[in-house]
Amino acid sequence: ILVLELNDEAAEQTVEAKVVDLLQGQEGFRWKGHTRLDVREEPVLFPPGFQPFALVQCQPPAVITALTLHSEWKLVAFGTSHGFGLYDYQQKNNVLVKCTLNPSDQLAMEGPLSRVKSIKKSLRQSFRRIRRSRVSLRKHHVNNAAKLQDANARLEAELAEMELAPVQRKIEARSSDDSFTGLVRTIYFADTFLSDSSHNTPSLWAGTNGGCVFAYMLRLPAAERRADEPVTAQPAKEIQLMHRAPVVGIVVLDGHGAPLPEPLEVAHDLARSPDMQGSHHLVVISEEQFKVFTLPKVSAKMKLKLTAVDGSRVRRVGVAWFGSSRSEDYGESGLVVLTNQGDVHVVSLPTVKMQVHYPCVRREDVSGIASCVFTKHGQGFYLISPSEFERFSLSARVLVEPRCLMEVPLHTGSSIQRRPQLDGASSAHRITTHDSEDAESAARRVMEHALLNDEKVLQEIQKSLEGDQTSLLENNVKNAVA
Repeated sequence: ILVLELNDEAAEQTVEAKVVDLLQGQEGFRWKGHTRLDVREEPVLFPPGFQPFALVQCQPPAVITALTLHSEWKLVAFGTSHGFGLYDYQQKNNVLVKCTLNPSDQLAMEGPLSRVKSIKKSLRQSFRRIRRSRVSLRKHHVNNAAKLQDANARLEAELAEMELAPVQRKIEARSSDDSFTGLVRTIYFADTFLSDSSHNTPSLWAGTNGGCVFAYMLRLPAAERRADEPVTAQPAKEIQLMHRAPVVGIVVLDGHGAPLPEPLEVAHDLARSPDMQGSHHLVVISEEQFKVFTLPKVSAKMKLKLTAVDGSRVRRVGVAWFGSSRSEDYGESGLVVLTNQGDVHVVSLPTVKMQVHYPCVRREDVSGIASCVFTKHGQGFYLISPSEFERFSLSARVLVEPRCLMEVPLHTGSSIQRRPQLDGASSAHRITTHDSEDAESAARRVMEHALLNDEKVLQEIQKSLEGDQTSLLENNVKNAVA
């Protein structure tokens, strides 16, 4: 993890590296992947722009699966498949390290290449089991054709049910022996109520692949002592979802039921301050359902099931504010969700009810679904190719259609060009324009009638044409004689 700052001038500096041991000395685990990168010890010259000043290296050096930064607290939190940590980039030291590995998470220690081998091995074993079952079934019913047909019919029915299982699946508890249950999917900072309902404290939330949510209370020193006194963290809450589905999002709602705004936006008057008088709520978004808890007791209040209804799973989630297209002062907050079927849902807050549902991405476009990101105003982007992206909007106020004006002249022969009228132009001007066009067409018809019916004009035109032909013949004769 690199922490960078914006600088107008070039600087030559040494980037201080900090190693974070996420295993915390646990025995029985051995990392089989690549080693961590070597850090330069000599100073490096960085050009103007974003310049790194802090470096965090996780051990084992696995992929960073979750990352968030709080610029007001000077903290950055990160998560991998082995655990999560909290780093103070002002004092450049570690604040918290938590290992989330289970004894069954052996695949998390093998690295990406070994994981591919394990998948191939499991597929090979599955095909062997199917082949052995078919051979034993054929030997057992070799002399009974009727029983063999019945067995084949039952097998086809079971296969058909297996194919329809994702659509008809109900939310059920998953086994704790599943691989990668300790993988951290989301990290979230919030200033809310954890210890009691009268004192709000900074907190850190982390959600894992096994449906577990960890909450830590943070103690931040005063601003004048921030550079000297350390930041501390202590465990406060732990939530285990019964169905053990991966947690993909965590949101804290204030007393008005609105998501907590970004602290940097509040500091610069770009967002309203959160309501700290009423009770706060915690929204935990898993792949299969949305669940609301009360704070600080962390008791379940309501939930919305997604997989049990249409069989889809949440892949991407974001918080958006939908402004009204008619009133500048009215708007509503909601969750924007993209499923593995490529559909986009909008869920209301804090009632957690389904509002709208649109097809957005093809279900076969796995890379497009994985690359989708949402903005805070109801828009989204996803890749349609390695070099192209698609933009869409769910907001009635923030549209994606281009708004431009093209000036087209009404009369090409006239030197005066008029701008086409926009919507809302006066009807009197339109009537005047139509009247002028009708007068011009009438005058043109009168001139044509006069030219065609006047004998003198026709005779003059005929004489001029005959004179042109006579002169043309004389010129041809002269050229031939010469």
